Amino acid sequence: MAETGNVLLIAALLAAIFTAAASVFSIKTGRGRWAAGARTGVFTVFGLYTLSIAIILYAFFTKDFSLKTVAEHSSRSLSAFYTLSALYADKAGSMFFWGWLISLFTAVLALRKTSLPHPVMHYALIILAIIEIFFISLITFGVNVFEKHPSPPADGFGLNPLLQNFGMLVHPPLLYLGFTGFAVVFALVMASLISRNLDFGWSGTVRRWTIFAWSTLGVGNLLGMWWSYNELGWGGYWAWDTVENAGLMPWLLGTAFVHTIALGRRKNYLRNWTLPLIIFTFALTLLSPFITHGGIESPLHGFYGSSFPPYILAAILITIIVSLTLVFLRGGNPDNSEKPDSLVSREGAFLLTNIILVILVLVILAGTILPRIVEIFGGTKIALDRSFFDRTCGPIFIVLVLLMGICPLLGWGKTAWKSFKKHFPYTFTASLIIAIIVFISGSGIWYAAIAVICGLPLFTIILEWYRAARARSRSGKGNIFRESVSLVADNRPRYGGFLVHTGVILIALGIIASSFYQVEKTETLDIGDVIEIGGYKLTYTEIVLKQDSMKLSAVASVSLDRNGHRLGVMSPSYDYWFERQDSFAEAAVRTTPTEDLFVSVVWTGFEPADKSATFRVLVSPLLVWMWIGGGFFILGGVISFSAGGKKHQGADN
Repeated sequence: MAETGNVLLIAALLAAIFTAAASVFSIKTGRGRWAAGARTGVFTVFGLYTLSIAIILYAFFTKDFSLKTVAEHSSRSLSAFYTLSALYADKAGSMFFWGWLISLFTAVLALRKTSLPHPVMHYALIILAIIEIFFISLITFGVNVFEKHPSPPADGFGLNPLLQNFGMLVHPPLLYLGFTGFAVVFALVMASLISRNLDFGWSGTVRRWTIFAWSTLGVGNLLGMWWSYNELGWGGYWAWDTVENAGLMPWLLGTAFVHTIALGRRKNYLRNWTLPLIIFTFALTLLSPFITHGGIESPLHGFYGSSFPPYILAAILITIIVSLTLVFLRGGNPDNSEKPDSLVSREGAFLLTNIILVILVLVILAGTILPRIVEIFGGTKIALDRSFFDRTCGPIFIVLVLLMGICPLLGWGKTAWKSFKKHFPYTFTASLIIAIIVFISGSGIWYAAIAVICGLPLFTIILEWYRAARARSRSGKGNIFRESVSLVADNRPRYGGFLVHTGVILIALGIIASSFYQVEKTETLDIGDVIEIGGYKLTYTEIVLKQDSMKLSAVASVSLDRNGHRLGVMSPSYDYWFERQDSFAEAAVRTTPTEDLFVSVVWTGFEPADKSATFRVLVSPLLVWMWIGGGFFILGGVISFSAGGKKHQGADN
């Protein structure tokens, strides 16, 4: 079986080389048979890759421990539901899965009928074939994904219990989907550069791939936060870990690229941003495996002992150098964009937003890689902790949120101050009223500030939506509520974008509130002891030891009261997993629209006679709105993606 898988991968490698060569001959000769050969090569790579991944999945499901990866990441007790997680829990398996996605997306691109010119399509296939060659080479010659175990065990080591969670089942694939989507966008844009066909007439295809990649990467990051919050037992959702940063940076640059595509389609503005943004977005997607595989130390994530980092670093450098050289040789984007009459305009707001996003990425990148660079060159080992990123990046994020409230009120080309002065007071007054109410209620000045920061952009979106619906209603088309819905169908890019922005605002609301107002206590309790926090009274009543074939669990019972009312019992646990010979906390979370109560058992000695346990208790205000915001983000992304390239062209934002 292992030999068959290896043969299939090597055959896929040869097919990828043939695809690239056939595409070159198709461009040079213009002959249809070479174009057909290139397409056949694309589908052959995908077919062979799919067969090889089917073989390794079969090995996982049948518990074939003769394969090293199966023995290290699976066991007889592992449920079928989490078997897929075991595939990308391995250093070679993760790249194997990512490479398969690239072959899938390349096949989808070749299969779909698009308006792309012939040279653009085939240059894109050449670039994607080169990327496939790189990934296949890593898992065949760098590390053999089908490596046999020298002495197959009767049972495997098992999957890390932290990965046996729904969030981790879907979080990595979503990241890989986003990374792969940006690879396709990179290939299309660079192909247009090489063929001197940088024309936004075909950008509907690029736009759809970009929206897909950006949305899935954003949701992947959010699900990673959800997993961290619910599974790791520390009560947080973002630690500015190097791998977390590596997933965030391409999404932020991708956001700037989305803005550039939207503005280019409508106003032919910021075209000279297109190439550098997609080049560095794609390069940053490769930074994630570089970090994960040990290129930079990651406290929370990482594969140890991986041989991939030098090859991935070389790929990043080659990508940047070759791409920028092509931009220089081909002249880049011609600077014939339509300049606005004034920077105090919607175009100016887009430009400022992109500048801020780039600065934010540079700050995160510096904080992520500079400590490692200093260490390599013999300097003192330094660690930039969460406080550094909070102090530097937090204010920048707040400015971005506020810009979302100002941009829709600005005019195209030049802002009509009369119109701005007419509508801005409505949104500002609404957010100010909410802030005053919050302050009078005794919640505090920071809650009032949050109401202004998040309320301004949210009420701006509501006002813009209302104004458009009212105008349609007055024209006799229907009532205002019906028109509010029909606006989405008639202009999906604009109103899908509004929903995405609403989601981002709600996520920002949850992050800001939980960061400023989270309270925490960690105490060791005996039976009957009480913790009082945030108006809650938690009484430790019992701890019970439970055992099954996989783990020994110390399950605590904590009765919960507030203002004299019994709210129920929370049951956090502390689990010792036999296969991993390690212990992990399983938190209990009570969620309401106003706050989360998080209770985690930090330590228990698993001694029946010793009933003491150490608890971490946190009260995090408005945290649930992060996940609700994620729902809006997904809905808006789906609506924007569903917009046709021609029907809605020029309607973005």
